[in-house]
Amino acid sequence: MWLILCLVGGFCAYNWYWYVRSIIFYVRNGFDFSEDFGPEFYWEDRGGDDDRVLMKPKEKFLVGLPSFVVVTSAMSIFLVLGLTGII
Repeated sequence: MWLILCLVGGFCAYNWYWYVRSIIFYVRNGFDFSEDFGPEFYWEDRGGDDDRVLMKPKEKFLVGLPSFVVVTSAMSIFLVLGLTGII
């Protein structure tokens, strides 16, 4: 369980880092989504490298990053509660 917590916690911290950096970048940029920032996110992978559908910057900021932050944060909370014996 501790190893899983370390892996999920690291991934959660990575997602929080990029989400906060994206908020700062787009606030300073005047929310101009014509400029991409941060890691690449894909809507789907159809099997090959040429068939991946890349998220647009606005979609990544409003959908991609927040969903990863919520999922990894919830997983981290449940793991911590499980390891402390509350759940």
